[in-house]
Amino acid sequence: MTRIFIVILFFIAPGLQAQNPQSSHWCGTQDGKVAWLQEYQANPKAFSRSADTLYLPVTIHLVGTASGAGYFGLPDLLDAFCTLNRDFETVNIQFYLEGGISYIPNNTYYNHNFDTGSEMMTAYNVPNTINCYISNSPGENLCGYSAYNLGVALAKSCIQPDDHTWSHELGHFLSLPHPFYGWEGYDHDYGKPAPEQINGNLVERVDGVNCDIAGDGFCDTPPDYLNYRWNCNTLGESIVLQTDPLGVKLKSDGSLIMSYSSDVCSYRFSDEQIAAMQANALTDKAEFLYDQTVRYPVYSGPVVPVFPGEGDTITTFNEIPFVWEPMPEATHYIVEYSINPGFNSAVFQFSTVGNSWVSSKLVKNKTYYWRLRPYNAQHTCEASSDIHSFTTGDQLSTGVEDLIDGLSAVHILPNPVHSGAPLSIRISSERSLELNAILMTSGGNEVALQQWQLNTGLSNLQIDVPALPSGLYVLKLRTAQGQMVRKVLITQ
Repeated sequence: MTRIFIVILFFIAPGLQAQNPQSSHWCGTQDGKVAWLQEYQANPKAFSRSADTLYLPVTIHLVGTASGAGYFGLPDLLDAFCTLNRDFETVNIQFYLEGGISYIPNNTYYNHNFDTGSEMMTAYNVPNTINCYISNSPGENLCGYSAYNLGVALAKSCIQPDDHTWSHELGHFLSLPHPFYGWEGYDHDYGKPAPEQINGNLVERVDGVNCDIAGDGFCDTPPDYLNYRWNCNTLGESIVLQTDPLGVKLKSDGSLIMSYSSDVCSYRFSDEQIAAMQANALTDKAEFLYDQTVRYPVYSGPVVPVFPGEGDTITTFNEIPFVWEPMPEATHYIVEYSINPGFNSAVFQFSTVGNSWVSSKLVKNKTYYWRLRPYNAQHTCEASSDIHSFTTGDQLSTGVEDLIDGLSAVHILPNPVHSGAPLSIRISSERSLELNAILMTSGGNEVALQQWQLNTGLSNLQIDVPALPSGLYVLKLRTAQGQMVRKVLITQ
């Protein structure tokens, strides 16, 4: 299994558009009305409901081609996750990103069907989390599907910022059927009254007499017979007029996320749907409730870059460190850089922990534009920072300049180093000599000085780093024979 937990680099294709509501895209969920829901609807009062927000872990699997192309973009992922949590605010359920993002380079899974998707989920699922797979196509003409208690598959074209496909599929994962339950795959002439039953399922009537045993079994979701993507009128109702088994006319409620109404219409779950999802989380998904930590939103304010600064010209082009001031409550950052200020071509993206990242992928003598987006496991709605630019040089950075005669195997650990933490220098000397270490700012100001007497062989030295602002510093190692220079990245 290919699994990368902190950092990933890949090429991002131009932005994708949300699906056309008139297209044939729909949900491929085949679970029907699951056994748990049947038991619940037989006696809802027997199930508890929480007044507190429930936090459920989500494991993200991004599926690309075998060559590593086609992955869903990281900023788009954060936008989609933001929409998901907003949709579930009224449900008193919030989702959080658990562990690292899994990247799966596999042509078969990139465009797959339901059976192949089950195979994929069986192979890659992380236990006790909601496993969500984002691929190019989870089935022909499908926006997604849910396999109850197994996982959710989503088409990357259907989870743009204003789409509710992810919320729809997680509604299924938490037991909800479509409000038009029973009509899936049924070809009906809507100019005629609906039959009393379809495939052994009672058809819900407008008078509500059979609302608890027909359709989806929820009495606060009115009858709906539309099993294809449809647009709504200005009142949020279907344009298509339907007729129930008694001849009463009706229009479907487009506000329900579990319907097939277009994304501009849908925005909510009904009270009975909410109660069922909460009960499902507290019972059938109880093993998912192992972390109920409240995570606070990321501080909303400007991201302050430390290095490269705006308009900087850097003499080297490889191993360029990106450093920024940490944002309150942010645990992760997306770092993006591009040769295009509009970020609409060849964009490189990284997700990193902490407030620094070193890239070895830049090209010499190029002007780059970079920006940051802070987030944490639950809060992903913060926007990207302002765009900053810098220019690379044509020198190849080796990390060591003017090698000192008699010294070899010089290693600086750790690098980056936290402000105020000790910096270790592992060095091998061919003879006894005196060594001076000077830590300086990139502007040449001395901030620390230490001296040692080296003996022949391997030495493990330590220099105490004072509490310093984040940024790029220079460590000079001097002897009577010469000096060598190393770059040191200090983070908070």
